[in-house]
Amino acid sequence: MFICSRCGLCCTMVTRNDIYKYLNRGDGVCIYFNCATKLCSIYKERPIICRVDDAYEQYFRNEFTLQEYYEENYKACEKFKKMDGVKMSNIKAALQAKFEGIFGFAPGDDYAPRVRNALEIICQGKYREADLLDITDTSIMSNGKSGLVLTLDSVCVKDSGNSTSKFIARYEDIDYMHMNEDSFLGVDITALELNMKYGTTYRISIDKINKDKLMEFINYAISLYENDEKLEW
Repeated sequence: MFICSRCGLCCTMVTRNDIYKYLNRGDGVCIYFNCATKLCSIYKERPIICRVDDAYEQYFRNEFTLQEYYEENYKACEKFKKMDGVKMSNIKAALQAKFEGIFGFAPGDDYAPRVRNALEIICQGKYREADLLDITDTSIMSNGKSGLVLTLDSVCVKDSGNSTSKFIARYEDIDYMHMNEDSFLGVDITALELNMKYGTTYRISIDKINKDKLMEFINYAISLYENDEKLEW
């Protein structure tokens, strides 16, 4: 019997293996994963590929013995935990150093109300304070209800208008970036476009941050995640 520790990490990295990519909600997290409880929201009806024993019988019984398949799953679990622990710590240090080198100041924000609102609204409740790198606040009251947040694995954006753009783009899901230089009635509306691997295009038009420097930083972040090993069997 396979013993699951219920850490939820495999559900937040479905792009690591091609057989799970169809479950990606757009940011590498499974569409059925409950970020608050760290549990599957449809556990009893979850896909066969998420049921270790059923997946073995349907897809892998001709490639492994059952015990070998269990061992491969345990190895994947350990790799996820290592990536989430030591690797993420190293990535955070690298991103902090790169941010300071590009922008000329250390990233971070210690104003509790702004951090709380940024996590809840801009980051859509999907990150913890420890995951934050920097906040570019565009809200009128400087309370973190709109703007741009850089996290350890993504860029999160919420425009100032309630009906405008809100998105989370994971670094590893960005295919390429493009600076779309444009103007309207003499007003510069240049935007940094993030073209995602799954076909969506996001626009960052925030004027409070240098878009060229932001593109340089995101490119560096993408390069860190390109070095991660894919999980395949």
